[in-house]
Amino acid sequence: MGNPIKATWPISNCLTPLEKGCVHIWSFHTSKPSREVESLSTLLHPNEINRAMRMRSLEVREQAIVGRAVLRIFLAGYLGCDPKEVAFEHTGMGKPVLANRKGLFFNLSHSHGLGLIALSSCAEVGVDIEKIRHIENSLFLAERFFSPWESQTLSRQNTGEMQSVFFQAWTRKEAFLKANGHGLGFGLDRVEVSLGRNETPRIRFVDGCPKEAERWTLLHLEPGMGFMGAAAFQGPGNIRSLTWHWDGKENPRMK
Repeated sequence: MGNPIKATWPISNCLTPLEKGCVHIWSFHTSKPSREVESLSTLLHPNEINRAMRMRSLEVREQAIVGRAVLRIFLAGYLGCDPKEVAFEHTGMGKPVLANRKGLFFNLSHSHGLGLIALSSCAEVGVDIEKIRHIENSLFLAERFFSPWESQTLSRQNTGEMQSVFFQAWTRKEAFLKANGHGLGFGLDRVEVSLGRNETPRIRFVDGCPKEAERWTLLHLEPGMGFMGAAAFQGPGNIRSLTWHWDGKENPRMK
């Protein structure tokens, strides 16, 4: 294995201080030449490599390696240390956190070549991204895993919008479940989210309780053409800024 390609990721020169009340969301490509993947893999702990190697295909394995390495690079940039020095541990529900709890909250998601990292200095954060694609049984899945209101809303969509709204619901729910630390085991149907392009992104209910939902801020993200994303943060009103950074030529939109 070669040395890490530091010049490919000049992140420390791009960072601005992560002040209290601010959330930074970075987007990046996870599809990289094998030479770069090999080099970036030298930043990872053997456990991270082993986890990636268990994935189903070479493409997915390589993108998992890139995603984890880029996460280390970003965290190191904010913490002022070497990426290899970043140490993780997991909560009882399996959510990765910094081992020394340095007051930096983060979350990573990637899908089909595109990744998102969300970071906050003061609030739990979750992020999710999905490539919008045709799901043959999307209505059946909604009826099984979404709330009745969400599945009914999805069923009213025209054919052209149905897949987009399905992934809107999925990413919003998963962003919240990653932020609260419970993951999918908490139950997708226990959190209900707003849906539709004209609706303000928000969590409607958690276990049927609107007051619990009010503790969270939900953001709609469109990180690239054909992708849907969402971010969730603990505590309404604690987000003063949201910064996008992109390592390609596209201009992602944010709503």
